[in-house]
Amino acid sequence: MAERTGQSSIRLYLRILSYMLPYVRHLIFVFFFNFGFIAFNTVSIWMIAPFLTALFSPGEAASVPEAGALAEPTSIFNLNAWMKQYYLRWVARPDPVDALEIICVIIFFTFLFKNVFQYSEAYLVSYVEQGVIKRLRDELYERLLYKPLRFFDRFETGNLISRITNDITALNVAVNRSFTKLIRDPLLILTFLLILFSINWRLTLLAILVIPISGFVIHKIGQSLKRKSLRAQERIAEVTVRLQDTLSSIRVVKAFSQEQAEAGRFRHMTQRHFEAILRQVRMHRLSSPLSETLGVGIMVAVLWYGGHGVLGPGQLSAEDFVRFLIVLFAILQPLKSLAELNNNIQIALASGIRVFEIIDHPWQIREIADPVEKRSVERRIEYEGVSFRYDPDGNPALQGVTFAIEQSEKVALVGSSGAGKTTIANLLPRFYDIDEGRILIDGVDIREMRLSALRGMIGIVSQEVLLFNDTIASNIAYGQEGQPREQIEEVARLAHAHDFIQELPDGYQTVVGEKGLRLSGGERQRISIARALLKDPPILILDEATSSLDSESERLIQDAIANLLQQRTVLMIAHRLSSVIKADKILVIEEGRVIDAGTHADLLERSKRYRHFYDLQFSV
Repeated sequence: MAERTGQSSIRLYLRILSYMLPYVRHLIFVFFFNFGFIAFNTVSIWMIAPFLTALFSPGEAASVPEAGALAEPTSIFNLNAWMKQYYLRWVARPDPVDALEIICVIIFFTFLFKNVFQYSEAYLVSYVEQGVIKRLRDELYERLLYKPLRFFDRFETGNLISRITNDITALNVAVNRSFTKLIRDPLLILTFLLILFSINWRLTLLAILVIPISGFVIHKIGQSLKRKSLRAQERIAEVTVRLQDTLSSIRVVKAFSQEQAEAGRFRHMTQRHFEAILRQVRMHRLSSPLSETLGVGIMVAVLWYGGHGVLGPGQLSAEDFVRFLIVLFAILQPLKSLAELNNNIQIALASGIRVFEIIDHPWQIREIADPVEKRSVERRIEYEGVSFRYDPDGNPALQGVTFAIEQSEKVALVGSSGAGKTTIANLLPRFYDIDEGRILIDGVDIREMRLSALRGMIGIVSQEVLLFNDTIASNIAYGQEGQPREQIEEVARLAHAHDFIQELPDGYQTVVGEKGLRLSGGERQRISIARALLKDPPILILDEATSSLDSESERLIQDAIANLLQQRTVLMIAHRLSSVIKADKILVIEEGRVIDAGTHADLLERSKRYRHFYDLQFSV
């Protein structure tokens, strides 16, 4: 199990890194700058020991080898001796002051170039990092847009927002703080180890005892961190869900005086997130002091053993011992960084699980390989034995629904709440796919049609009017961008919206606010009708389209619809029978079935259920 989990984490991390492939050219320069940083960083650290020698033992630092005394440089694998030979060739001077000046110049330029390379590498990594995060965020958002409605029935809006914002931000760690460190820190450690071994291999073996011990501790901490990070991300998602629900329903909160109760619920959720974050931070912060404590313990052992070597007869020079200590201290930083890196990767992987859960979620609504391009209704729409469940294990929403809508016919669905009227309408544009049966347009199964063409044929005006936080003109022209202003105003007149729009401060450029809340319910409904009219679709679905209008507005809208929809195929849903009395056909829906069908007059004569609805609404 642990092995499979490890393999899964590696695959997940490699998948995150795969988003860096478009930035290969930038990464080549990142590698180059990393190697430059490592080279100059190594020289800058190595030169500290000669500086101290030149300062405190000037005679030794200024000794110049006699002509021919220097052999050819040794192998680079004996890095300390190799660097010493070049140092003696270039730096050693008879005058100690001259030697000190040259050492200072070398130290300055090595630090300068080290920082130039470090800055260049950091900037390029930030560029790649932000590109990867943007790519991931764009892909996740696009995938969300193409998910079927069944998907949004499962995931709360706040939870999805949290994944797009919080979780992808956490993935930043996996890209920025891990990728280059996985290259730079191991190379730094390897370079420093070469120097340490070339100085004294016994001391080095003693020093690296800390590595397997630290590695085991880091591994255990990382496993715990991944679990705690996943829990923390789930807690902040819960907070986001509650926040989104409360703010979108703020009128209800105020109407029921629930401000204090909602504040209490929110405090409870933030407390759970606070506790989850503290557990994560406690574990996260533990790895660094543990690694450092282990390192200091080894350092003390090195000081004791190396000090004996220096004080003993000719085992180790004072300068090499100082150099050994400096390099050993320097190696602790990349080791500590790798420990921190593992923790950061585990945090990022926890967020990656949540992000890729959405990206990998099956689309469900799929097109066939060669879909039919159909953009009009020439004969009829047919429902043949249609059955559907929102939940595979739940009760059926529709059972064996069969009926037909002739071209240009206006068909109304009536029934009690939850009978299945809206479900019937939602299946036509394939917001959901049916479980059994077929829906045909001119004999073509809608599952064989191109999805964009199918939905392009259908205009929808629903009882829940949702407008974007944009101008009125943009909301009317949504999906039909580029329409002339005259056409937008014409459909607004037909929807009886033009007059109230003209009275607004900015007219058609008035921003309607979030979900259009700066407009009244009736005004929002008329904007929605104008939007559907501008689309000019051959099929129109009216789901309680006049539910938010007063009697006068409803009469005007009904007159406009009656004139405009003569050449359209219309599916109407209404609880108010006054809006469907003139329909060509009325279907009575109960418990997901069509229990009767006919004109208004026919149903009044023979349908007890329809008569019941009529009496409830029209009896005095």
